[in-house]
Amino acid sequence: MSHSHSHALPAAPGRLALPGIVQGLSIAAVLAGGAALAMSFSRGDLQLAWSSYLIGVFFALGLGVFGVAWLAILYLARADWSVTMRRIPEAMTSWLLPGGLLTMAVGLGAHSLYHWSHADVVAADELLTHKAPFLNMGMFYALVGVSLALWVAFAALIVGASHRQDKEGGIGPTRTSRTFSAIFLVVFALTISIVSFYLLLSLDAHWFSTMFAVLVFTDVVQTGTAFVAVVAGLMVMNGRLQGFINDNHLHSLGKMVFAATGFWAYIYFCQHMLIWYANIPEETVYFLRRQENGWLPYLLALPALKFVVPFLLMVPRDAKRNPKKLVPVAILILFAQFWELFVMVGPAVSHGEAAAHAHLPVVEFAATLGFIGLFTLVFGWSLARHDAVPLKDPALTECLNYHS
Repeated sequence: MSHSHSHALPAAPGRLALPGIVQGLSIAAVLAGGAALAMSFSRGDLQLAWSSYLIGVFFALGLGVFGVAWLAILYLARADWSVTMRRIPEAMTSWLLPGGLLTMAVGLGAHSLYHWSHADVVAADELLTHKAPFLNMGMFYALVGVSLALWVAFAALIVGASHRQDKEGGIGPTRTSRTFSAIFLVVFALTISIVSFYLLLSLDAHWFSTMFAVLVFTDVVQTGTAFVAVVAGLMVMNGRLQGFINDNHLHSLGKMVFAATGFWAYIYFCQHMLIWYANIPEETVYFLRRQENGWLPYLLALPALKFVVPFLLMVPRDAKRNPKKLVPVAILILFAQFWELFVMVGPAVSHGEAAAHAHLPVVEFAATLGFIGLFTLVFGWSLARHDAVPLKDPALTECLNYHS
């Protein structure tokens, strides 16, 4: 619900910069993550090193591409309440170029991660031979590379239109962004499937799931909205953007985090239910593998971390409006995303007699923190390059008068 009453704009906030403590913690995380990966590589444990790298790089990549997807969704939904938060997802997209290059580097560790990258294994396996036209390193680099390039291109187009509006004003850039947004969401549906298939699903090329790409999409949405909630909530708590972001805006953002949490649970249950009901060996192997070798507690902890706890904590209305309650839940969701990626990747990197055994994800968590730290530094650099609020957006007044 919104009101038509207008009022004078608050004082322009200028540009934002990451607090010194956040920059320091980010640098420390990068150093810790780099040290953990370097130690794993130096010890010759290539599977641990590359699986940790994959978890971290995919986590950060999801945050980057969510920035574009969220902008596109909000532009098409004409969600005027989000105008004063727009710089957050715009800055998130700045990760796509460096993050895309780091993602392509996963191909260097293909022999440690993907059985289909070994020619002798493919030749001796009828199913892998059948899938070889798609599962080969040439197609990996081509399709993943094109997908990432499209994300970078659409991010530049949509964010560029927003920055052009900062100079020119008017409704024209908004209409341009809506056009690009409509095209991008179609492209995104295809490319997120391709990227998730190659990077995650093909870790076990014998397994398949028609719900997998949708599940990864829900991961991206839930984690991305949680990151936006952390940044926006901390800004409100620290008095930044005072007059531009208030508890009404946080309420709508909190409802999106809440909805994404329920959506994830629905899709996760659907994948499990379809596999359980059909009871096809090619499908059930995914959950069977995560019940063996000590992985069952990790699997059972996932829905509790990603759904049960955050859902119950966010049921009250105040939990969506109070940043002191919203931010901790959002941080929990970010940790839960790491946990899900660990459950996806950890049991899948070894097969047969050499099947991976459950272990505390010390290296994996350190590597992921390193990528989050690097993402945060790039995010902060981008955030500080432009005005904190799009003051010339025609929908700004409607946003400031928003009530929920």
